[in-house]
Amino acid sequence: MILCDLSMPVLNGIEFVEEVSSSYPSLPLVVVSATEEMADVAKALRFGIKDFLPKPITNHSHLASAIEKVLANDDHQRDFASCWYGADRQGSIPEEQELHWHLQYLKDNPNAAKELLEALLPEKDSQLGSWKCSYRLLQSAELMPLVFDYAWLMNGQFVFYVVDAASHRECGAASTLLVRALFHDYLRNLRNFSVELKDLAEIIERGIHCSECIGKVSALFGVADLADGTLSLLPAGLDCQWSNGYVHNRITSGVQLGDNSLRNFITKDLPIRAACQISLSKPSAYSFTLDLYQGCEG
Repeated sequence: MILCDLSMPVLNGIEFVEEVSSSYPSLPLVVVSATEEMADVAKALRFGIKDFLPKPITNHSHLASAIEKVLANDDHQRDFASCWYGADRQGSIPEEQELHWHLQYLKDNPNAAKELLEALLPEKDSQLGSWKCSYRLLQSAELMPLVFDYAWLMNGQFVFYVVDAASHRECGAASTLLVRALFHDYLRNLRNFSVELKDLAEIIERGIHCSECIGKVSALFGVADLADGTLSLLPAGLDCQWSNGYVHNRITSGVQLGDNSLRNFITKDLPIRAACQISLSKPSAYSFTLDLYQGCEG
């Protein structure tokens, strides 16, 4: 386990966390910092830290407890998802209680929740081999944001989700964070198997039903099999437009995530060809476009 500060000379804490999580993904990281910037917290979370402790640490037993908790969770392979399932009872163990308090804080402080969600958005452009992805997102500054995240998998898949955090008035932020947590937990436990959108949706549906802090939200899930050049989409309350330049398709929204979205129709094996585009828009709220295409490696 590594304990580090976000404020360090030469290599700052965020850069250090990024390097360690990339080189040693199974090594637990705990970060301490005096920062109150949600953007810094979000960056650290994006790299999979196990805990974030505010400075000054006046009670050293709190630090010792956090370290013991991280090591115990690592020994028992306890993932983040298991904490969500206890959040409605205010937790049976300390980290579940802490999670409940964090969720309540986000519910009571929508501006902080909005800042955190916006800071969790990934880089606009990324690439794996000859495949590239690029997205554009314009949205209202007055509403909870549309949140997008994705992952390139070593088995040749590109998987992503989109969640409208404004689609639940009170629990939108917590629900969106649940989707993000369970999405990445699902991918970590995938091993060498392929992503199945129904399996992913089922796991998140169970998480929604296990917590009173979480509500139904509008979402969209997708997975591209890059070797086959195909894309599959599962709507869960968000409709979208898809095009590869030759063929166009409108994907209807279906029911929301949390309302048995597994019964929604999956549009499978859409041909990507050299490039495809997925777009979502809502007047006075957001405009989102995701491009997935082949280009030169570099």
